[in-house]
Amino acid sequence: MRKEFLFATCTMLFFCQLCGCDSMSKEKASGAGAKIIEPAMIISKEDAKALTSVSFGECTVKEEPRVGLKLCVYEKDGAFFQVGLTQTAFMDKKSREGGNTPQSIFKTTKSAIQDAAKIDGVGDDNFLMPPGLHILKGQYYVTVSFGLMATDKEKLEAAGLKAVENLIKYSAQ
Repeated sequence: MRKEFLFATCTMLFFCQLCGCDSMSKEKASGAGAKIIEPAMIISKEDAKALTSVSFGECTVKEEPRVGLKLCVYEKDGAFFQVGLTQTAFMDKKSREGGNTPQSIFKTTKSAIQDAAKIDGVGDDNFLMPPGLHILKGQYYVTVSFGLMATDKEKLEAAGLKAVENLIKYSAQ
């Protein structure tokens, strides 16, 4: 599973780099009123258990402020679940000033695959591509994955719907 996580993370970061992110900038967004949402808020360990039937512990969080990405990885006994959240509030200043947004990163990533499959009714837009389901909801770009080889659309749809439901709740606060 660690290799799958590493590959999934590298794949996501590769596509994010296509957006012209500056690797020299380390300043995080701290704009007035900007509230950072943690990915474990949109898929809690209880949500992850309901989706996978695995009693996960707390997730491991990985961050990439250049693109505003926070990853929450739940892993236990070979079971794997990952949720990523790209948000302007966590994006470094130089990237924001360069015009990068979660929407532009989503659009660039989606354009890498012609005729990407979709799951109707999840977010404002979505597509299936490794590592899982990519969702655009408002100003947020969310990914959910059960591992690189997991392609169960029903499970991805349930995870995507739960992530969007909780995202709406926490972004409105």
